[in-house]
Amino acid sequence: MKKSTVASVAFGAGVLGSGVGGAQDFDLDDNWKALIFADSFHPEARFTFVSGVVEWTPNYGDVRDSWFSDFNTYQIRWLNTDEVVPLFVAEDANIGREYDQELGFIPDADDDANQPQLFEMEKEWTPFGDNPRLVEVEASPVAEEQEDEILENEDWWQTGGGNQTATNTTTTNGG
Repeated sequence: MKKSTVASVAFGAGVLGSGVGGAQDFDLDDNWKALIFADSFHPEARFTFVSGVVEWTPNYGDVRDSWFSDFNTYQIRWLNTDEVVPLFVAEDANIGREYDQELGFIPDADDDANQPQLFEMEKEWTPFGDNPRLVEVEASPVAEEQEDEILENEDWWQTGGGNQTATNTTTTNGG
């Protein structure tokens, strides 16, 4: 199902903007779960993946000892701040295509393979166990029309600008 169709159906059903609870009531295949450091979370902000799977696991007991120990670490770039931070995505999450090292991002799965796939973070979040540093979040793809409009005003992705090293935020959050 195309992202724009899913977004239209979700909007018509009153799901978009209703947070995690709404997403659970109306099960969209495009929504997926992740963990993020609380100080790196931007509700309703848009982002793109700028790395493939990174071999790094935070050294927190909750992460290693819980049901969320099966996740993949990626680097994402927030479009509103240009900040690059880690995102811990559930292994069964469908984030689209594989990371393209030449382009520096994960390409759009439904439209132009030379532009990044954009996602939007839900505004709702849940504390992860008793760990105040990590929060559980949900994200979903941005509708194609919105994605094209956003990318018209962005140029970092046209020059392979997704290839960035993580900021100090990554290492300080890692404990």
